[in-house]
Amino acid sequence: MAYVYKVYLLPTADTTLIPFFAGKFASLRLSALTVSAPAFSSTFEIESAFTASDWIAHLQRPSVHYIIAVAYASYTKPEQQKIDTGDWIGSATLIGPFTKEAYELPESDGPEVRGDDVETRWQMTAVFNTPLHRGRGIAKMLINGALEFAAAESGNGRESRTRIIIHPRNIVVKKLYEGLGFVDAGKCTLAEAYRSNGDAALLPLDGGASDPEKYLARFGTVMEKVNSPAR
Repeated sequence: MAYVYKVYLLPTADTTLIPFFAGKFASLRLSALTVSAPAFSSTFEIESAFTASDWIAHLQRPSVHYIIAVAYASYTKPEQQKIDTGDWIGSATLIGPFTKEAYELPESDGPEVRGDDVETRWQMTAVFNTPLHRGRGIAKMLINGALEFAAAESGNGRESRTRIIIHPRNIVVKKLYEGLGFVDAGKCTLAEAYRSNGDAALLPLDGGASDPEKYLARFGTVMEKVNSPAR
C-alpha cells in the first residue's frame, strides 16, 4: 500500500482534542516501549499503568514539545490530511529551551555553550517510528521537524543548538544524525542523560552513586547541531 507522510507539532493546548491526542499518543508510545525497549529510559511496565489523566498531564508538561508523524492512504485528499486523522506512526520529543546553566555538561569535553543572547538550547529524545514504516525517511522527517521548530522558536536572530545522546555502539543511529549535520560533542554519563532527557525521576535516590559503573561512567555519545537563525 502507498502512503503519504506528514509531521506535525502536537497542539497540547487544544483542550477539546487533548483527550483524543492523549489516547493516540499512549498507543504509539506503548508500542515503542515494546518494539524498541532498549532505546528508552522508561519501560512498558511503568507507562502501561498510566491513566488517561496521566497521559494528558504527560503531554502538557512545560517546555516539552512533541513532533508526530502521521501516515495517510495515498488517495486521502489533502484537506483531509490533518493531525487528528490518519495513523500515528512516529514521534520525537523536544525539550527546551534550556538556560545555559541547565544545559551544560561541564565534564563532557564538548564545545563551548554560548550565551542566551546568542543561542537557544534544546534536547531531542525518544525518536521512534513503527516497523511497518521504517526505511521511508520518517526518522529524518521527525528530526528535521524538531530542528525547524527549535529554530523558529529561537527568535531575535539567535541560533538554535539541539543535542541528542545515543549509545556509542548504536552505529546506525549515529550515522543517521551525522547525515543530518550533527557532530560529536563529547561524552556523558547515564545520570546526565536521564536528567537531560527529562527522566530524572527514574534515577536512584542517590543519583546513581550506589552503582557508579552504570550511572556515572562517561560512555554516552553526545551529538549536537547548531542551526542558523530562522528567516
